[in-house]
Amino acid sequence: MRKTQIIKFYFQDENGYDPYAEEDTITSPKLVAQRYANVTDVGTNRLVELFSRLDQNAKVIRLESPVNDSWSYLTIDDCPIKYRLEICRKPLKGTTLIVGEASG
Repeated sequence: MRKTQIIKFYFQDENGYDPYAEEDTITSPKLVAQRYANVTDVGTNRLVELFSRLDQNAKVIRLESPVNDSWSYLTIDDCPIKYRLEICRKPLKGTTLIVGEASG
């Protein structure tokens, strides 16, 4: 299995703010990890089982090792679409994440 896509994991504190800023602003996201992974689309049967609908854009991401840092969302190959974790599995080799497209 080739791991050719670059996955970037970001942490963004939804309740955080910069106390030194003159206005109340949400802090910018912080890159916490970057890994190569194998990315595939979730099949339609599995998509209905997981999300009960077909309009969800979901991906299966296979990593060599787990991401130990806490993260809020990830991006695939610097694409602007953000994905949030739905399911995490840890088989004997590697880590598998099923992620769904973040709304908003």
